[in-house]
Amino acid sequence: MPLLIAFYELPDIAVYAVFMLASAGLAAGACAAIAPHLNLPDRKDHLDMALRSTAAVVSALTLTLAFCAIQARTQQSDSQRLVSAEVSAISGMARLADRLGPPAAPLQTGIRAYLTSITEDEFPGMADRGRHPETQKLAEALEHAVYAAAATMSDVLAQDLLQEIDGLDTAREERLSHAADGLPKPFWILIKLLMLLLIASGTMYPARRHVLGVLAIQASGVGALVAFVFLMDQPFRGNISVSPAPYRTLMHSIIHRAEVAATIRRGLMVAQPPPLAAEDATRLAGDDLPPPAP
Repeated sequence: MPLLIAFYELPDIAVYAVFMLASAGLAAGACAAIAPHLNLPDRKDHLDMALRSTAAVVSALTLTLAFCAIQARTQQSDSQRLVSAEVSAISGMARLADRLGPPAAPLQTGIRAYLTSITEDEFPGMADRGRHPETQKLAEALEHAVYAAAATMSDVLAQDLLQEIDGLDTAREERLSHAADGLPKPFWILIKLLMLLLIASGTMYPARRHVLGVLAIQASGVGALVAFVFLMDQPFRGNISVSPAPYRTLMHSIIHRAEVAATIRRGLMVAQPPPLAAEDATRLAGDDLPPPAP
């Protein structure tokens, strides 16, 4: 539902507040509105039966939410592995392009453009609209650049580069196919049914002020658990989601390597370790053994 999807844009604390207040209001409101019309007996055995019914529903709902939270966490871990696989393939291509040098300049440019488009264009709205047209064009252009660069490489390097682009295509398609993943609908149907049973069980209590307060507190706690599962439901939505940070980290690494390589080629830097500071040199000299006495 569009309204529920909009909740992913809210801060986590706001989502918790909405679910908790809605659950508490429904539980207390149902008891206040329905219980006075049921002519319930005010006896201890009736209250014991009501307490047992509520406890059974709460237990079933808690176990269901715990299982759903585990499933959601597993989906999130799987989605993170898909991102890591794509980043690893791009990183392998970038390193091979660095080894080839200036002839692979179009490939290096294509890699940077593809990474930028993923983080800025495709990743933010991937769960809603899937693949982004501009990112798809850059992916196809990158594939063409790979084949062009492979033609100038040795057979071993060309084979490695082609394996990296195949891995990139596979990882990209898997990421896009799982972009809108979430818990199966039967899980959410079960959660809704159990919540309705919890609200219905509250109508078996007398509509007294302290009873309404207890029902509201109990329902708000369950609502917080539902909010937790909801926030983890879809791996590429919300604040508790898979981050595009690995793409940005790889982009910074590629730019840094390119700057260092360009500086070395211009002769402004020698590919040697930096010289030791004066105090480090003195300390190391002090560690040397003195020459033997004549």
